Amino acid sequence: MRVSGASRFAVFGNANLELVAAIGDFPLTYQPDQLLQRGLCPGVSGVAVNVATGLATLGNAVTACVTVGRDVVGAAVAGQLARSGLTVVPGEVDEQPVTLVLLDRHGRRLIVNDYRTSAGFRHDPVTAAPLMAAADVVVLSNSDVNHDLLAPAATSDATVVCDVQAIIQLDGPDRPFCQAADILFASAERLDQPAETWLAQVMDTFDRCQIAVAGMGERGAALAARGQPIIVVPAAPAERIVSTLGAGDALLAAFLDGHTRGLPPPDALRRAMVFAAAKLSAVGGAAGCLDAAELDRRYPSRLVRP
Repeated sequence: MRVSGASRFAVFGNANLELVAAIGDFPLTYQPDQLLQRGLCPGVSGVAVNVATGLATLGNAVTACVTVGRDVVGAAVAGQLARSGLTVVPGEVDEQPVTLVLLDRHGRRLIVNDYRTSAGFRHDPVTAAPLMAAADVVVLSNSDVNHDLLAPAATSDATVVCDVQAIIQLDGPDRPFCQAADILFASAERLDQPAETWLAQVMDTFDRCQIAVAGMGERGAALAARGQPIIVVPAAPAERIVSTLGAGDALLAAFLDGHTRGLPPPDALRRAMVFAAAKLSAVGGAAGCLDAAELDRRYPSRLVRP
């Protein structure tokens, strides 16, 4: 098995102040007030933060270029990011984006995003260029903030990873991200066809794409690697399910960690399933990531670390 060292990652996107409220059950029943003992959980999240945190927890060098507000909320977010082990390059905005998550006792959630005055902000390609040049892998979520980074990422020497989340169709607004990706991750939640059929379409349509993964929740994930048959990897058993928030981001982070260290894509995905299953026991989008030693204990892969 080919084994490589840890890669250098540059991750771009939003950072949000996240507040998770445990609400019991949907639908909500009106009441004028309610006491939640440790039922309101503040944190910092966003796809970029979640993926970057997972990668860093597994021992990778990660630079995160994310939105940070100049307001008091942004100061709190910046403080939390400074303690996260990430190298943070702030994309400064006037007001910090905020996310409210209503979480029921079955782990289902309603996510409400408020980008406030940062709506319309885009990361600067000039600022991003040296970060991409110093990285082995560039990770872009399909957020509007990343649209101006697609061209420089695609022409860089880095492997480009795009996460198109719950994509609906290839001809929609996420097509530029699909075109730029060497590795494409998606959720099958909103697809109108089987994940395997969609992955075959991806590989037929985008010559650049070498690996594509469609997460299917409790049914696992489907994997397409160019030149290989499409396979389905079952989900790993979860000890408990508190929240599915950030599980797909955890899957992506652990897959990239394993793949860049030399695991073949199917093995990297199986290992990532264990990482994502453990993540289900935590509340926040960036919380609950296993470290490298614990993941190696739960999924012995003979992965050699420097």
